[in-house]
Amino acid sequence: MDQSQLIQKIEELSLNALPAMQTQIYDGWVIRFADGYMKRANSIAPIYLSNENVKKKVLNCEQLYFARNGKAIYKMTPQSKPNNLDSVLAESLGMSWREQQVFKY
Repeated sequence: MDQSQLIQKIEELSLNALPAMQTQIYDGWVIRFADGYMKRANSIAPIYLSNENVKKKVLNCEQLYFARNGKAIYKMTPQSKPNNLDSVLAESLGMSWREQQVFKY
C-alpha cells in the first residue's frame, strides 16, 4: 500500500470511528452534520475524485451548512480532491487556514 492509499484508508477509518448524525456523499465528498457538536463530525471530507465543477460544488456545500446555521469546515489532507482545493477555497470564498493539525502517516 503506497502513502496515498494509506492516507485515504486512515481517512475512511476516522470517518467511521466518529460518526455524524447525518452523512451525505456528494460527488466524491463526504459531507457530515452533527448539529454543531464537533468539527470533525460537522465537516466536508473531500477524499474521493469528483466530476462537478469545484467552485459550484463549494457553493452548494456552503448552502447546505448555511441552511443548518453552520459554517462549512473542510477536512484537508494531502489526498484531498481536487489537489488544488485549498486555492479554490481561498479564491472562491476568501477562506484561509484557521487551524492546522499535523499527523504523520
